[in-house]
Parts: sequence; structure tokens; C-alpha cells
Amino acid sequence: MRESLEGVLRLQPEWSAKNTPAMQQRGKLVRNDVADWLRARLPSMADSVEDLKVEARDGTGLKGEIPWVRVYSAGRSKAATEGWYVVYLFSARGDRVYLSLMQGTTRWENGEFHPRPVPELRARVDWARQALVSRLSIRPDLVEDISLDARTSKLGPAYEAGSVAAFEYGVDDMPSESRLENDLSFLVSALGDLYRAAADPLDLPGETAPEVVDALVVADRAAGRRRSGQGLRLSAEDRLAIERHSVGLAREHLEGLGFTTEDVGATRSYDVDARRGDQHVFVEVKGTTTTWGDDSEIILTRNEVELHEREHPNTMLIVVSSIRLDRSVSPPAASGGVVAMTYPWLIERANLTPITFRYAVG
Repeated sequence: MRESLEGVLRLQPEWSAKNTPAMQQRGKLVRNDVADWLRARLPSMADSVEDLKVEARDGTGLKGEIPWVRVYSAGRSKAATEGWYVVYLFSARGDRVYLSLMQGTTRWENGEFHPRPVPELRARVDWARQALVSRLSIRPDLVEDISLDARTSKLGPAYEAGSVAAFEYGVDDMPSESRLENDLSFLVSALGDLYRAAADPLDLPGETAPEVVDALVVADRAAGRRRSGQGLRLSAEDRLAIERHSVGLAREHLEGLGFTTEDVGATRSYDVDARRGDQHVFVEVKGTTTTWGDDSEIILTRNEVELHEREHPNTMLIVVSSIRLDRSVSPPAASGGVVAMTYPWLIERANLTPITFRYAVG
């Protein structure tokens, strides 16, 4: 393995997008030698992650500037664009290779891969480091920052932002085979811990909000379909705690702006009736444990859509995000949260996605 890693690094300065003899040799080392060494060691790490696989890429068609080989769970990271995995990343200059605990750093959009926003990647890294703080702290030789020196690849900076922790190996200071095996085993064990921590997170940045996932699950069940392995993320008690807390914060926010408020969610197709002088505003309140962003989603009923379209511009949306849900107490307790207000709120039909249909047969 030492010779294979060194061989790839010594070919990196000769990188070309074309399939030159040097790139052919690099591809053989990446896809065969490094990948085969990893596959031979998967059985010894099955206790950490039971369905480990290996994938190697040095470019499809055009040769990539940053080749990689990853070890991943077949069920939890079906593609390198999603989930968490352990990966060898080779620097563009060929002076070092990293064994990194990494996340999917791209999205497939409009026929090509685009890097995820760096703030989102860094927020997910912070979450993962906190989840693994006790485990990672026992290896002071881990580095948090990696540098791949990509000259043309847009993916290099995304890889750098998406790395949770890594071992760094210099081309002229490659460790022994036993050290390489021990480091791999350590990070795969950490990967197993991370998979367990991420199995049912309510606050993992960049993930679909649990209430949106639940709505899709319920819609599929109503249509007689079941998503494989997919259960509800929030219990009735969870949803009630989030709803009450978010409505309470929304009312506090509105009253701070001079409105008088009334909670009408139990009887109306909106949540808060707000009045200030001659203003009468119909307020929709949504609470979530996730971080609110430009691509965030909420779930609306047909009645909510119809009411807010009819009453516009006397309509308002308040989203309370980043709510903390404590499930260690009964009933669950919600706290914290960031309030974002849109007023007047115009529902854009183009932004609505139907998830079920009622169809009259005959």
C-alpha cells in the first residue's frame, strides 16, 4: 500500500485531463492497487460497519485532478455525493495524501455535479465533530484542515470544507503498512459511530427537515406504498412540543412589534390571528429543528394554501428554526429557536410540490 500511495502522488504533477500514459498508470494504481488493498481489509472492520464497500475514481472520461478511493456503507452512502465515508484524497501537487472522514460534497444539478455551499458543509462538519468529540480526541495526530492545492477542480475546495478529520501522509514520509492499517481501522470505527449518530438526527444541517420526511412517508403510506426502512422521525408528542413552542415564540415576536395575538390553530386554517390598529394579519407558523436556509421547505395543507392565497396581502409566514427538542423528558420539551418572518407572504405556485392526489375512479 505504501508503494501504491507513493506511486499515485509521484504521478500527480503530470496530471492531464487526457488519458496520457501517466494518467493510465495513475488510474491502475487508484482503481486496482489501492482499491484492492482496501477490499482485502474490509472483513476485519465489519464489526464497525457491517456493509462496507470500496469505490475508486480517477475521472470518468476526462481525468480528475483529485483522484480518490473511499470506504463506505452500501446502505448509508449509496453514492459519493451523499452520506459519510472514509476516503483517500491525493493532493494536486503530489506532496501528500489524506485519509479523511468525509461527507458527500456535491449535488447533481442540471446534468452535472456542483459543490454544496461551503457554509452548509462546514456546519455539517461542526455537527460531526461534536458527535465524535470523545473518539477523535484520542488521536492528536488527526488534522482538521486539509489542503489539496487544486488548480482547476471545483471539487477541491469542497473536499477541504467537507473533511471532518484526517490523517496526513507525506510522499517522502509514508508510514508503515501497520500504521496505515491502524489508521484506516480507527477512522472506519469512527465512521460507524457517525452513522449511528446520524441515523435519526433532528438537527443535522443540510438534511431534509424531519417534518418534511414524515409528510412524504405518510403520503406514501396513504397511497399504499412504504419507503424501505423509512419510519416517522417525529412522534405525535414531538410534533406537539415543536408546534406549541414555535407558536409561542411567534406570538412573542409579533407582540413585540405591537400586535395583539390569538392562537387560532385548533379551529382555523392558520395559526395566529394578529391585529395592530387597522391591520388584520393571518399568520402561518412553522417550527423545525433544522437550520433555515434558502432551499428549506415547509409542509402546507390544501386549506392553508387556499386561505393564504385568498387573504393576501394580509398574510404572514413565521418560521421558527433550530428548535432544540429534549426527548429525555416526558413529554418532550422544545426550547430555543430562530424566528424568521415574511410579510406579506405570497405563496408562489411554482414553489408548491404536490405529494399526493385524490382521484375519483369512474
